[in-house]
Amino acid sequence: MIPDIQERTDIAAPVSSTRRKRVTLAGLSLLLTLAGCAVPSTGIVPRGEDLYTVTRQGNGFWVTTDSLKVAALQEADAYCVARKKALKVIHSKEIAAGAFGRWPESEVLFKCG
Repeated sequence: MIPDIQERTDIAAPVSSTRRKRVTLAGLSLLLTLAGCAVPSTGIVPRGEDLYTVTRQGNGFWVTTDSLKVAALQEADAYCVARKKALKVIHSKEIAAGAFGRWPESEVLFKCG
């Protein structure tokens, strides 16, 4: 005789607490890894006389100043486009990662014209 499906629902194997902990730990690790890749930004900072700066900082020595500069330029360009103006870069500077936890940085001074 084949057992009825309703009779078999009570024998489903519960998820072990060890497996649940592994899955939770893996998810947490992924979240922390992705958060570590985030690039802090100052946002657009008015400097007076229609000048603005935006600074991007990496969260580790592996982040290149070139990638930070690209991100800063994209943020500056989006700011100017939102005002229906073109981005004009006045000056930019990059600071490489250094000793004692100094992370790489890129700053762009610009105006919208």
